Amino acid sequence: MIPAAFKYQGRFPSAALVVPSGFAHYGKDLERQQWFSTSGLTDENRMARIAAILPRIEQLVRREQTNHLVPRERTVLIGYSQGGTVALEAVKAFPELAGAVVAYSARFARLPQAPTRMDSRIHLIHGEYDSVVSRVYAERAQRALTGLHVPVTLDIIQDLGHALTHEAICRGSLRLLQGIYERRRATLH
Repeated sequence: MIPAAFKYQGRFPSAALVVPSGFAHYGKDLERQQWFSTSGLTDENRMARIAAILPRIEQLVRREQTNHLVPRERTVLIGYSQGGTVALEAVKAFPELAGAVVAYSARFARLPQAPTRMDSRIHLIHGEYDSVVSRVYAERAQRALTGLHVPVTLDIIQDLGHALTHEAICRGSLRLLQGIYERRRATLH
């Protein structure tokens, strides 16, 4: 996520960026972090694993909002793969946590359904040939969010697999910027 952080810092120079590590180690590798264990991960247990860490995610985000004096509507959660999934589930569980999410190669553990309330803009960026998290999950998420009247964008990057490239990062930061200007335009009289 460091290349993404640099890109976002360039596009939003006054932003306070926080790039936290995951809460769990990759097996016995103490150098690498993940948000939740992928050992034995299935569609049946994915939501339970994410739900178990969501209170810690909320606490982390709210602490940083307080530390940097950033209100909810100006908070953006950005994540790649597992981090994007956690960001999506966090704003689903805590509707007033953030103003936007940019999720790269991510998916909901469980698609939101009515009467779920989500107050965040959602920007999904996915590789056309992602074999780890199929783009089908992003397409389903877009349809579900549109049905709930949640502002959502979906960009499928051609010839991209499960990777975070310069093009994908640029697209995500552009969508975020467009959402900010769209919201401002709506408040001008």
